[in-house]
Amino acid sequence: MKKLIVIIVGIGLIIGLSIFAMNLKTGAKATDTSLIAFAIEDTAAVDKIEIYDSYQDQLFTVTRNKDGVWEGPDGMCVQQGIVQMMLETMHKVTLKGYVPNAAMENMKKLLMAQHKEVKIYQDGKWVKTWYVGHSTQDHMGTHMLLETPSMKSDNPVIMGMKGFYGILEPRFFADPRKFECTHLFSFQRSELKKVEVINRVTPENSFTIDIQGPDDYIVTSQGERVDNVIKDNLVFYLNSFDKLHFNQPNYTLSQKEIDSMKAQVPDYELNIEGKQSGYELDLYRRLDPEYDPKDTIAYDLNYLWGVKEDGELVRMQYFSVSPLIQGKTVFVEMEK
Repeated sequence: MKKLIVIIVGIGLIIGLSIFAMNLKTGAKATDTSLIAFAIEDTAAVDKIEIYDSYQDQLFTVTRNKDGVWEGPDGMCVQQGIVQMMLETMHKVTLKGYVPNAAMENMKKLLMAQHKEVKIYQDGKWVKTWYVGHSTQDHMGTHMLLETPSMKSDNPVIMGMKGFYGILEPRFFADPRKFECTHLFSFQRSELKKVEVINRVTPENSFTIDIQGPDDYIVTSQGERVDNVIKDNLVFYLNSFDKLHFNQPNYTLSQKEIDSMKAQVPDYELNIEGKQSGYELDLYRRLDPEYDPKDTIAYDLNYLWGVKEDGELVRMQYFSVSPLIQGKTVFVEMEK
């Protein structure tokens, strides 16, 4: 009888240990999987993203408003394409490999010293945080850590993105200038009442257009009426006010340099009076960064500085703004 009891107890222990081992193995597998579950399946439910750059010590937050439009702090206009790029990365992120044990401690130190912390919210609740670190040596993967409300990874892994070859870190940033909308103004021809261009580089190319009606325009230059106007070209010129963007924010000039420049009279002024609103844009030529005293042209032929109505300094392309400030050469018939 005692032998039978011993046998039964032994069998029970073996079965119990087997079940425990299986559960342990299953739990470990689930935990391993959860530590690399970076992907966001339903990006349509993402309504807030916080990005913190540990190196720059900058934090920027974008939120989706009730109309489905992404905004920055205080309703700041942000480029929708940038947020869509981040959402695409969240959806398509995939595991590329594991960090070798011999390199693990060093990778941890590097990642913690400099990283982008990307905090993701769905329906108002925090769901995941990515710690996006540096790239692999071949620049085909990115070292990352994952944190969720239930766990936090201790060891970085190497992540990539489906259909993308490169590093993920540049896709996330906290500099508000990189998010900023580049739109300056948009006027349909029917909305315009008056356009004034003050050209201090070549004053004879300054002009004013008073729009009296749909087909009635008065053009003056330096106080005198201009009669030799090519009407079709003038209409074409006025249609060019439907959209103007700047090229990029200022990344080069210091505040002292900006103040010094603003203290000078602008090289060009573009003043627009519309039926509902207006816009004033001051423009300054940029010194060519590669200027050589042997050259005859000291100014940059591709870009110039623009001062928005809110005082922000931005870089403008001549290609986009030149047709507006050089309009007289377009719609005035030159004397032979």
